[in-house]
Amino acid sequence: MKRGNQVLDCRDILISLAPAYTRAILEGRKTVELRRRRINVNNGTRIWLYSKVPTGRVEGTARVQRIHEADPKGLWSKYSDLVGISRAEFDEYFQGCSKGCAIVLDRAKAVVPSLDLETMRNKVSGFHPPQFFKRLDAEEVKALLQTSSSKHLGRRASRPYARVSACLDANAS
Repeated sequence: MKRGNQVLDCRDILISLAPAYTRAILEGRKTVELRRRRINVNNGTRIWLYSKVPTGRVEGTARVQRIHEADPKGLWSKYSDLVGISRAEFDEYFQGCSKGCAIVLDRAKAVVPSLDLETMRNKVSGFHPPQFFKRLDAEEVKALLQTSSSKHLGRRASRPYARVSACLDANAS
C-alpha cells in the first residue's frame, strides 16, 4: 500500500475466532485472547477479527497491547478474569501444552458493516480466512479499509463512529 511516495509495510493480521468470542471482545468482556502457540506480532498491531462459520464474517478490529507467553498455570493466574472462558474450558484448551500465549487487546471496535467471506473473496482473489492467524498483505488491508468503518462497542466507547485509518498507523482511532 502506498501513501504518497512512501510504501507502507502492512503489519495487520487476521485471526479466526468463535463468534461468541468475537462478540465478547467487541463488548469489552474479553480483553485477552489465548493461543496455544506464540504469535509473533508487535505491540500496536491491528488485528482483524474473523468470526468462524456459521457467522463467517470479519466483524471487528482490536490492537495488540502486549503479548505474554507463559505456562498455562501462569496465564490463568494472571488473566483468568479477562479471557472470557471457564477454568474447565481453559484447561481443556491448553491440555498437553507446556506454554501458551496471551494476546492482551485494547481498542476493540466493530466493523460496520461486517464483511462476509464472499465480499472479501470478490475484493481479494483467493482470500481465505486462517485457522490460526495470517499476516495480511497490502491488497487485503486495502479491501478491508475500503469496505468498512469501525464502531466502538461496550464500556470503552468514546466516539460512535471512526473511519479505520492507514495500514501502519498504530494510533488509528
